[in-house]
Amino acid sequence: MRVGIDSYSYHRLLGEIRPGEPPPRARLADGGAAVVAEARALGVDGVALETCYLAAPSAGLARALADAADGMELVFSWGAPNGLFFGASAEALGELLAWIDVAAAAGTRTMRIVVAGPALRGREPAGEQIRRTVGPLRVAAKAAEEAGVVLAIENHGDLTAAQLAELLAAAGEPALGVCFDSANALRVGDDTLEAVAQLAPRVRMLHLKDVEPVTPETDPVAGPRSVPYGTGVVPIDALLDVLAAAGYDGLVCVEVAQLGPGDDERELVADSVAWLRRRDA
Repeated sequence: MRVGIDSYSYHRLLGEIRPGEPPPRARLADGGAAVVAEARALGVDGVALETCYLAAPSAGLARALADAADGMELVFSWGAPNGLFFGASAEALGELLAWIDVAAAAGTRTMRIVVAGPALRGREPAGEQIRRTVGPLRVAAKAAEEAGVVLAIENHGDLTAAQLAELLAAAGEPALGVCFDSANALRVGDDTLEAVAQLAPRVRMLHLKDVEPVTPETDPVAGPRSVPYGTGVVPIDALLDVLAAAGYDGLVCVEVAQLGPGDDERELVADSVAWLRRRDA
């Protein structure tokens, strides 16, 4: 198992406070080198950097982050919070194309993207949202293929597994895969194991969260509170078994989302990495 960390785990330390979250006691200096240093201290195999916490895309940034990673797999995670806005934003597509260039310049081969987010789910019929997304997604996928990069679309609280499979089939591009998020499956009403089994052949990246139950009181945008692996409602062991049986060899990225009073993201990330190492021993 190749263990990684997605920098969204440190969102509070990077200045993003989600609805209902308390402020952190400390901050990280930046969303690039400082996060890479956190990952290196934990001895993980890779780090995924959320582009929303990075400087504007440039060749210089690509070189700096590739140098900082030095031996760790580097991934860029583009699109929080609403990605391509279900194909409605030409500006978002232009930004994605610029980050594909950065990913290629940094020598990365996988890039997580989102086509929308939970705030946009249900505002229109899903079929219309999917159809509108196909054209811009094809443009991005063709650029990624030319750059030698695979775009892994996350189930981002916007689409069910079946809807994401429909989008992939409609786009029909070889440079498209899936970043499966274990908690986001629950947020759209999917059964986590059924969802990952449906998408497993296309999964190129994994966001592994365990969370409290989703209830009617759960904020639809913030989502359920993250908890230590094995203490929530996500069948972590079984999910990993499903992916292993499908031949998955990508990063298993620890990700922390919603935090509550007294939670410490650094402790939760470190405990999660340790849990994965014990399981893999």
